[in-house]
Amino acid sequence: MAESTSDNLRLTDFLDLPTLQEIQDSFAAVADVRAVITDADGNLLTQPTPTTGFLRRQRALAAEGEQRPQKEGAEYVAPIMVNERRLGTIRMSSNGSLGVDEAKLLALAEKFEIEPKQVRSLVSSWARAKGSTTKPAAIQFLFLLANAIARLCYQEYQLRQRINEMSALNSVSILLTDARDLQQVLNRTAQLVADVMETRAASIRLIDEQHDELVVKAVHNLSAQYLNKGPVRLSRAEIDKEALGPHGFAYVANMATDPRVQYPQESVREGIVSMLSVGMRFRGKAIGVMRVYTGHEQLFSPLQIDLMKAVAAQAGAAIENARLRTESIQAEAMEKQLRLAGEVQHRMIPHTAPEMPGLDIASVYVPMYSLGGDFYDFIPLPGDNLGLAIADVSGKGVPASLIMASVRAFLRAQVDNVYYLYEVIRRINMMLCRDTKSGEFVTLFYGVLDANNLRFTYCNAGHPPGLVLRDGVVMELGSDNLVLGVSPDEEYHQSVIDLKKGDLLMLFTDGLPDARNFRDEAFGRQRVAEVFRRGGETAEVVAQNVLWEMRKFVGLTNPVDDVTMMVVRIV
Repeated sequence: MAESTSDNLRLTDFLDLPTLQEIQDSFAAVADVRAVITDADGNLLTQPTPTTGFLRRQRALAAEGEQRPQKEGAEYVAPIMVNERRLGTIRMSSNGSLGVDEAKLLALAEKFEIEPKQVRSLVSSWARAKGSTTKPAAIQFLFLLANAIARLCYQEYQLRQRINEMSALNSVSILLTDARDLQQVLNRTAQLVADVMETRAASIRLIDEQHDELVVKAVHNLSAQYLNKGPVRLSRAEIDKEALGPHGFAYVANMATDPRVQYPQESVREGIVSMLSVGMRFRGKAIGVMRVYTGHEQLFSPLQIDLMKAVAAQAGAAIENARLRTESIQAEAMEKQLRLAGEVQHRMIPHTAPEMPGLDIASVYVPMYSLGGDFYDFIPLPGDNLGLAIADVSGKGVPASLIMASVRAFLRAQVDNVYYLYEVIRRINMMLCRDTKSGEFVTLFYGVLDANNLRFTYCNAGHPPGLVLRDGVVMELGSDNLVLGVSPDEEYHQSVIDLKKGDLLMLFTDGLPDARNFRDEAFGRQRVAEVFRRGGETAEVVAQNVLWEMRKFVGLTNPVDDVTMMVVRIV
């Protein structure tokens, strides 16, 4: 079983070695003995002989007699100093009467865990002593007490400082954990950093890579005039580049004279002198800097720098998390809009094939995303004519879906011209050339099937050729027409084919032959034709067989395009 924490305590956990050495040397001088201090196992903690500084001070006390510089009037004094500030004084009378207050004596004994009677006896013996040899030892012990109290005070001071710093860090952590209003939280963080660092002002700047700038995002106690002094270019900000480097911080002793400062005169006008800049990173990526400013020249301790680094790390994580949260909210909103747009688009796609005497019709539509660039349409026309349209818009997502909707609407508006299909296609091309950007184009296969005369008139604008299966032979319905949306002066031509009973007609987009497997092989038009050649009892069976063979070929690879098919069987 592991030992408890209390079983592992050591003397040096409570008093440092210099203090122990002073206690030993003073005791040895007062008692006129040799003394050492050991740990619980008997190992020496102090050196057997007094330190050089102790001996020098003892000789000086003995040699100077009654004209010691530590003497004030009839008293000997020992100042209690912490961080070069005098917090108090221990006074000792030299006339044999120390004027010891009983309550204070007991408190002193309790503080150092000394028997009060022993302390009273020792002090009384010093007071009665007339010889000059005792006074230096007594005065030496006086300084020992003053140093011990000062050390305890300083330890207490440091402890309070660490508690305040940890409390501030905890407050910042709590604030940043629930960063719903990131701007408000960052402003509060800047104020907390300035308070705990005991500085005049603080700021938080984030990197804007696009504009090569460190942009102020939070500030405490800096004037608008100073903040508007001009941009802080990251490429020229040597101080902040150093803060974002391996050391994680940069220090400026005087902003008026440091050549790295970009706006020294503005700093003088603002009344700020020293600055500490700490880099803010998230998962290794630099995102900004946190700065504190003082109104006088000031050094920062390693503990203060570490505290700033900790706060900067917390703030950096909160900023990135807030950005991700904002992006997530925006993405959810966009996804919702895309779902709604997808639903609208799907309503444009026929859910069922029309029923016409002598025709068996089926279709397949498998979009890659909720919004696709493929579309197909069945357009009932007068005189038992049926318009068959299938198209593929370049690109994916929202732009492709909008172009698809425009093409569908324009096609529907032009289908009154049953026989001159090339004129319909020409008008759609002019519309696309006028309303789309360079690089956006559409492939379109549009045909009109005369169910009475079994005649199929079509115009193919750069689309994969349609296929006709007759007596086990597959024929392609190709053309040399250009895709739509490239040249407004393009002339288009139509073709005609007479069909027979038992013929199969299939139109499809390039997502079918372009589907790829794990070996990056395309399904290809040849395989499409081979599967189509097998035919089927119904148009639906033919369409599903082609789709099944394509899926078997690609396996579990992700689709690269929409897949759309139309199959018509002449019965």
